[in-house]
Amino acid sequence: MTTEILFYYESMQNPNGDPGFENQPRLMPDDTIMVTDVRIKRTMRDYARDVKGETLFVDYDKDGNATKADEKAKEIVGPLSGDVIGKLLDKTFDVPLFGALVPIRKGSGDEGSSEKLTGPLQFGISRSVNKVQIINPTIVGRFVGKEKTNGKQFSTFGKFYSVEYALIKVQGAVNPRNLVKYAEDKALLKKFNEKTSMIHDCMWNGTNQLITRSKYPQRSILYIDVDYKDKIYNDLPNLVDENKQLKEMAKNLGNAPFDFSKLVSVMSKRKSEINKIRIRGAEDISDDVNSLASGLKKNGLSVEILSD
Repeated sequence: MTTEILFYYESMQNPNGDPGFENQPRLMPDDTIMVTDVRIKRTMRDYARDVKGETLFVDYDKDGNATKADEKAKEIVGPLSGDVIGKLLDKTFDVPLFGALVPIRKGSGDEGSSEKLTGPLQFGISRSVNKVQIINPTIVGRFVGKEKTNGKQFSTFGKFYSVEYALIKVQGAVNPRNLVKYAEDKALLKKFNEKTSMIHDCMWNGTNQLITRSKYPQRSILYIDVDYKDKIYNDLPNLVDENKQLKEMAKNLGNAPFDFSKLVSVMSKRKSEINKIRIRGAEDISDDVNSLASGLKKNGLSVEILSD
């Protein structure tokens, strides 16, 4: 069974700053912005760890530094011998979904081998639906410390980048075939299924609860996934269109932001290939989501409306 995912969320901050350019939003030539797959995965990981109590392979230490793959693997599974990937699949949240690369070093040098698994869950590069206005206010920081001779505290000027409004469109897919030999292990397959059942929760609530200076406020808007029996089309984002106003320099979601007519038509034609379609919408588009669900059900499709 393969799954295609479509997820929209809105931001009025900096959804994915570029550290190589003063952490500015990743503005594209057409005035949309880009969000990398790394950002989406980080959101899911942090929510799984902080809220669900899950163990992560790709994580940070207590000082906020990224952990080394081999050292983190040792922390989780002990000595790096035997089937390291299999052990990580059993003990972590992110390896069953996103895969892993673990260097196996020999002695104190860098020589050695590695174990690798390509993750079954992958995301494409996300883009904003709308053209985006970048905001760049100058900020001032004042610090208590040694005073100048005139008695004033030290101040420093800085730059801060944000967007007025961005609706981000995210595409993902789950292909269990990437588990290769591990798909034949019933215990590990059960672990994989447990983690895939958390995808919606970690995307939706992870986005809403990511409250940091550069990410607040942002809000989950629409989630759709389609479970196919044995195919994958990679066209789900093309089946949902947005209204013309939203594609311009939009400042909010507006009314009736989505057109689902193509989605209903195509899903109906693929009915025999589909196990289930799952949908969730923000409160202000609940009528649109209910109408979509009704349209799909009328065409004989199995539909579930998701909630917490």
